[in-house]
Amino acid sequence: MGQQLGLGLAVGAVVSLMCWRGNQTPHLVSTFPDGLTFLMLVVLLSVAVWFDQRWRGRAASLRAGLTIAAAAGVIFGSTVALLGTLQFTRPAVVLLAFGFLTALGSSLVVGGVATLALWRWRHARAA
Repeated sequence: MGQQLGLGLAVGAVVSLMCWRGNQTPHLVSTFPDGLTFLMLVVLLSVAVWFDQRWRGRAASLRAGLTIAAAAGVIFGSTVALLGTLQFTRPAVVLLAFGFLTALGSSLVVGGVATLALWRWRHARAA
């Protein structure tokens, strides 16, 4: 579990830095300011899940992949909320929560899809 959390934290940190760099316009915060941020989320989560996967069952693979994705999403979401706090003079709590949940949810969806796709690909090759 420690390796999965470490991978998730690393992915979340890299995607957060890309998001921070992409949000250079004052008084504007976006979870995905450009397509490269989303692409890097997909690629990095897929690589992290692939790196962590061993010959596990489907349920264990999904748990491991979602652990990585959740850790990445919490870091990414926290960065988006922090960026909103710094960009706006009086940030709305609802918008900060929306940014956090958007980042967390997209990480969980991408991580879940990557995990299931890698699991299917691995078992299709083995058959």
